[in-house]
Amino acid sequence: MKEKVDRNLLQEALDLVIHRFPTLTVSLRKGLFWDYLEKNDEKLIVQKEETYPCAPIDPRMNSGYLIRVIYYGRRISFEVFHSLTDGSGAMEFLKTLAYQYLILKGNTVSPDGLLLLPQDAPGSEEVEDSFEKYAYKNDKRNIRLKDGAAYQLTGSALATTGINIIHGVIDGSALNRFTKESGSTITAFLTALLIKVIGSSHYSAREPVTVALPVNLRRQFPSVTMRNFFLVVNVGAEVNDETPFDDVLEEVSGKLKFRTDKKNLQMGINRHFQLQRGMMTRLLPIFLKYPAMRYGFNHIGERTKTMTLSNMGNVKLPETMAHFVERMDIALYPTRKSPISCAVGTVNGRMTITFTLSISETDIVRDFFKELGDLTGLDIEIYSNEWGNSDE
Repeated sequence: MKEKVDRNLLQEALDLVIHRFPTLTVSLRKGLFWDYLEKNDEKLIVQKEETYPCAPIDPRMNSGYLIRVIYYGRRISFEVFHSLTDGSGAMEFLKTLAYQYLILKGNTVSPDGLLLLPQDAPGSEEVEDSFEKYAYKNDKRNIRLKDGAAYQLTGSALATTGINIIHGVIDGSALNRFTKESGSTITAFLTALLIKVIGSSHYSAREPVTVALPVNLRRQFPSVTMRNFFLVVNVGAEVNDETPFDDVLEEVSGKLKFRTDKKNLQMGINRHFQLQRGMMTRLLPIFLKYPAMRYGFNHIGERTKTMTLSNMGNVKLPETMAHFVERMDIALYPTRKSPISCAVGTVNGRMTITFTLSISETDIVRDFFKELGDLTGLDIEIYSNEWGNSDE
């Protein structure tokens, strides 16, 4: 925001909007075959940010909720377990919360059809399972684009448990024009640049450098669900310091276009649906199911990517609301096998590229921003929470 956040008004705004989002106001309960979500009517208390972003949420200390609203200085943050919603759902909640907060501050703002209003009842389409809606339910073919092992990033643990955050703020409109002139997209350009930077200086291995890219399915399959509705596609390339960047960009752009083709996304939806309703999956007890899921995540999903890049795109705010907002940033939690993640968000033409690191080495981030500035000629404002640089 452009002004310091008022804690009391933020709490009042949260109290007014929270039950507008029933898929978020839940608690997790234990069952024999599945854990399940139960409606939570407890009061959710806003918290002052006192630690690092994406710190674990302990439901016992958070009225049972799996979400958290935090404030610090001029920043309002929303954190959520990914099992409840994806980036689009989280953004809808944050927009409505900020809208209500600005009204309580005495400002005149209009929704302009760009956000969910606190006083409206949630529609059934907002809580639907869009995978079930769009899946071809009789397509039981297990056709998938197989991904081989990818190069794995490693590094030294931070001096203190947590996440180092490094932001780079750039003129998003100018970057969009630049990438269009090169016949590409922002996502393809940033992906290619990450692959080039990692491949040129940071490894000599046979595996490709592969970036996992969450794809918002709502852009091709109309949906307003607040539940998860995305797929992840992997795009990789084998490069070295002699590979021209234009070659990397051409390869990445072609693979990204193919992988996000509607026909391939439809197959992904079908696979997700079949996996979700598989009898073996449903009937296995939890003490067998969860270790199997963790093994699959660590040894299959994580092994096929070097890092994750999530681009939320340009978030549109009502004109009367936009000038109260300075910028927006998104942080992804890095994993043990993928210790660096990257997320991109743009509002009011300002793009923030945010790296989250659970290792102390920052050379990939440094080289990425240097190359981005050199290639585009655009200025980049870089800042960090400096987490883990000392053990104090």
